[in-house]
Amino acid sequence: MKVTLRPSSGIPVVVSRKDQEFYARRANAVDDVQICLGVDLFEVIAELADLDLDSETGAAEATALAVEAQRQLAGIAGIGPDGGA
Repeated sequence: MKVTLRPSSGIPVVVSRKDQEFYARRANAVDDVQICLGVDLFEVIAELADLDLDSETGAAEATALAVEAQRQLAGIAGIGPDGGA
């Protein structure tokens, strides 16, 4: 399953999960996937969505989007946010 995030930049980001790895890409870039662990997901989302991590609002938005993606994907997969059942 996948989740589409809609950041304030207007650039949709698609995130999916397999085991402990997250796969993220811009919605219009099917072949340009970045793979990361959950701890780094906010940075990948910020890069893909053109959010500025040096600004308080950009960093907060990227973090919130990463948490939301992890929460939704954990619910879809029926697993806890730490990866356990």
